[in-house]
Amino acid sequence: MARKVKKLSQRDRFTIITNGKESEKNYFEALRGINRSIFNIDVKFENADPTHLVERALREKKTSNQVWIVFDKDEFPNEAVYNAIWTARKNGIGVAFSNAAFEVWLLNHFKEFSIEKKSNELLSILDSTLKENGYTKDYQKNDADLIKRAFIPRLDVAVQNADVSLQKRIADHNLQNPNNNSYPYCDWNSCTTVHKLVKALKLK
Repeated sequence: MARKVKKLSQRDRFTIITNGKESEKNYFEALRGINRSIFNIDVKFENADPTHLVERALREKKTSNQVWIVFDKDEFPNEAVYNAIWTARKNGIGVAFSNAAFEVWLLNHFKEFSIEKKSNELLSILDSTLKENGYTKDYQKNDADLIKRAFIPRLDVAVQNADVSLQKRIADHNLQNPNNNSYPYCDWNSCTTVHKLVKALKLK
């Protein structure tokens, strides 16, 4: 008799954990609802600092194919941000980080954006950008319908713009610091790595 081989169940779960209760969570839930992925995408909110986001991600990793954390610079100390990024990557956790806020990623849906701005200034620029593109409503973090109509259709543009902007930062850093590949994300305002998460989702 042929020997029976025990088949291991394949994990197709992709877990996104964010401490952004409105913008980030609404965005990825909208993305999941409109675009198909090879993964079953699970979006979770965790009211936590970067360190505890990583701890939650490590627990989720046991039942997920991939786990990513999504957070902003906000007022978190630089050391806490870098430690969280390092620990996450060391343990195979993806990091989608924005400085100063998630709105940097949203602005990239319309234009390549890398101007240094505070979080409240980003909101004002986002309002103006929406109006320039024919949207009459101001941006509200909890407006899931606006995210679906104004941002998700421009996903490919956002990925390209964010990638170009980040690569410019990396190239400048490598030129000035040829032996240092630890990138100073906390000094790069405005920047985002959310496009890396979007690519990892393998959307169809």
